[in-house]
Amino acid sequence: MSQLKTFSKALKRHRQRWLFILLIIFATVGFILAAGNYYNSGARALARVTNNIIVLPEVPESAFMLGLDLQGGTQLVYEADVANVPESDRASALEGVRDIIERRVNIAGVSEPVIQVNRTLNGDYRIIAELAGIKDVNEAIRLIGETPLLEFKEQSAEPQESTIESNEEAIAFNKEMKTKADQALTEAADASDWQALANKYQGEFDAREGLAEDNQPAIVAALKDLPIGGVTSQVVKTDESFVIARVLEKQEIDNPFKDQADQPARITVYKADLVYFPAQDETPTLNISENWENTELSGKNLKRATLQFNPQDASPEVSLEFDSEGAEMFADITERNIGKPVAIFLDGYAISIPTVNDRIPDGRAIISGRFNITEAKLLVQRLNTGALPVPIELIGQQTVGASLGQKSVNNSLKAGLIGFALVALFMVLFYRLPGLLSVFSLVIYVLTVLTVFKSTPIILASLFILLLVVLFISVFNHLKIFDGIFSAALFLVILIFLVYYANQPVTLTLAGIAGFILSIGMAVDANILIFERMKEELRSGKPLATALDEGFRRAWPSIRDGNITTILTCFVLMALGTGIIKGFGATLFVGVSVSMFSSIVITYILVKVFNSSWLDRHRWLVGAGRSK
Repeated sequence: MSQLKTFSKALKRHRQRWLFILLIIFATVGFILAAGNYYNSGARALARVTNNIIVLPEVPESAFMLGLDLQGGTQLVYEADVANVPESDRASALEGVRDIIERRVNIAGVSEPVIQVNRTLNGDYRIIAELAGIKDVNEAIRLIGETPLLEFKEQSAEPQESTIESNEEAIAFNKEMKTKADQALTEAADASDWQALANKYQGEFDAREGLAEDNQPAIVAALKDLPIGGVTSQVVKTDESFVIARVLEKQEIDNPFKDQADQPARITVYKADLVYFPAQDETPTLNISENWENTELSGKNLKRATLQFNPQDASPEVSLEFDSEGAEMFADITERNIGKPVAIFLDGYAISIPTVNDRIPDGRAIISGRFNITEAKLLVQRLNTGALPVPIELIGQQTVGASLGQKSVNNSLKAGLIGFALVALFMVLFYRLPGLLSVFSLVIYVLTVLTVFKSTPIILASLFILLLVVLFISVFNHLKIFDGIFSAALFLVILIFLVYYANQPVTLTLAGIAGFILSIGMAVDANILIFERMKEELRSGKPLATALDEGFRRAWPSIRDGNITTILTCFVLMALGTGIIKGFGATLFVGVSVSMFSSIVITYILVKVFNSSWLDRHRWLVGAGRSK
C-alpha cells in the first residue's frame, strides 16, 4: 500500500513530464498516420545512409479520398421528364431517381458519388451526377443510363416469320478470352502463385473443392489422368468459361446417389486451383420478338433478384421473386400457358423461353442458360437497382481532368501554407513565447485533423484515439473545467464523430479544404482568448503558474460556447446540405472539434513545460511587464 502511495506521489510530482512524453508520442503517431509516405521515405533513406544498421519499420500508407474537383472525373447533367407525374408526387419520384442512380454507381465501385436534384428557374428538374475517378464519359453514361427492361411475354395468337441473326459479338469475345487462357496456360506449370497468374491475364482465380463428374464433368474429365500438382494440357471449355486447372488433391468417397440406377458406389472428388475466363453463348440469336405479345407482368413487379447455380450442371441462374401483385399475375400467366412457352425478355431480347409445366403460385421464376457468371452478376445488380421512376435525358456532360484537379490541390496547399504562415507570424509578434508554442500546437492540430481525414489501420487509429482521450481528460481534470454532464455529453458526441470519420475517410473537395483552412484560423481564436486572459491575471500580480491555470480555466466557457454554435451549424450543413455543402460541414466540424483539444490540451502542456522562475522574471516573453 505504501509503495502504491509512493508511486502515486511520484506520478503527481512528474505529471507534467509524463504528459509531455505522451504528447510527443501522440504527435509522432499523428505524423506517421497523416504523412506515412514521408515517414517511409525517410526510413528508407536512413537505412541507405547507415548501410542498413538503422532500419525503422515502415507503416501502411493511405491516400486522401479526393472529390471530383480534385482528382478529376465526370459530371453528367440529366433532365427529368415529369410531365406525366402529378405535382404532389414529383418530389418523391425524383428522390427515387436519385437513390437508384446512387445505388448503381455505388455497385460499380465509384467512391463518394455526388447525386443532386435541382430545379431551374424555368421549372425544369435536373439530376446532376458527379463521379470522381471516372474519366471515361461513355462508361459513366452506361453506369447511370442503362435501365434493364424486364418483360414477360406469351405467344401471340398470330405467329409471324422469325429471323436468325449471327452472334458475332459473342464469337469475337470468346476468341479474345481463349487467347488469354492459352497465354496463361503456357506459364501455369511453372507458376507457384495462381492468383498472380490470373491477375496478369485478367482472369479469375478460384481454389475449388468438391469437383466431381456430376457438377463439372468437363473439368473433371481433364483432371482424371493427372498426378497431384499436374496441370491440364489444354484449355477446358465449359458452358460459361475457359478454364485451366491444377490438381491439388484426389479423394474417393461414397456416392450419395449410389442407390439410384446406373450410379457407381464410389466417386472421385477433386480439389484444384482454377483460373477461368468468361465465355458467351455463340448460338445464333432467334429474333422472335414479333411472335410474342406482352403480359401485364414486368420488372416493376420484381421484389428481388438473386444469383444461384443449377444443381445439375452448376451453370449460373438468376432467380426472380415478385411482389404480391406480380405473384398473382405470374400465377395467371403460367396457368393459361401450361404446355406452352413463356418468354422472358430483357431490354427487348428474349433471354429465356421456358416451357410451363404447371401453374406457379409462389411468384418465383428462373432465368437460365444465356449468360456466364459475370453476366449473371451484372443482371442481378441491375434488376435489384430497379427501373427509374421517371424518364431522364442526358443534356450535358463534363470531364474534369486530373491535371486541373492537381492544380486545384496545389493552389489550395499554397493558400493553406500562406494562411498558416501569417497566423504563425501574428501569434509570435503579439504573444511571443506563448504565441510560438501555439504555433507548435497548431502543427500538431493539423496532423491530427489530417489523420482523421484518412482511413487508418485499426491498431494505429485506436492508439491515436486512446492518446487523445488520455491527454484530454488529464488536462481538463487538472484544470477542473470538465464541468458536469454538459461537457461530458459534448466530449462524447465529438469523440463518436471523430472515431466515425477516422474509420470512414472524409472526401476532400475544394469546399472541404476551405472548411479545413477556416478551422485553422478558428483554432487560433481560442489561444488568443486564453493568452489575453492570462495577461490580465499576470497584470493583477498573480504568479505565472497561477496566471497560466487561470487563463485556461476562465477562457474555457467562451471557447466552449463559441465552438458549440459552430458545431451545431456543421450538423445542420451535414444533415440538410447537398454534396459540396456536406463536405464543407464535415471538414469544418472535424477542424473545430479538434481545435478544442489542441487549443486547451496541447497548448497547456507546452506552456507548462516552459513555466519556470526564470520565465516569471522575464514576463515580457509572455506579453506582460515585470512583476512588482
